Amino acid sequence: MSKSQVALEFLATYAWAFVVIATAIGALYYFGIFDFSNYLPQKCLFPFQFKCLDFSLNPGQVKIKLTNNLGEDIRVTSLKITNDANPPISCTAPTSFDWASATDKDIIFSSCTGGAYIPGERVDVKIIISYYAINTPSRPTHLINGKINGRVTSS
Repeated sequence: MSKSQVALEFLATYAWAFVVIATAIGALYYFGIFDFSNYLPQKCLFPFQFKCLDFSLNPGQVKIKLTNNLGEDIRVTSLKITNDANPPISCTAPTSFDWASATDKDIIFSSCTGGAYIPGERVDVKIIISYYAINTPSRPTHLINGKINGRVTSS
């Protein structure tokens, strides 16, 4: 009879230890210690033709500062912003504009809604730029895809 009591006390001791450890892990998870997106850097990725200098994700607005590294003047015909959320992000894009070679341009998408674009949350947005070279006679249209990964500021 004493062997079974020792075995039961042994199991009960380890059960309480397991409950304490599970509670501690649950508390750490609740307070966001295991949310690794808090520790990831914010990124702005574009092909080498358009160097990303800076960006900001504000409530209702996405700002990007890009440099034209194509070596020729271009006309941007359309800009589009989207993401994988359901429904995807929807913003008012700037109208078409001319962009001189080796110059910086601030591109601002306004009135952004949907797409899990919530202040304080991380968001991935994809930007598609359609352009053509002004001095090329046939003016073929090119597409460039960029990506921004960052946290929407709360102010």
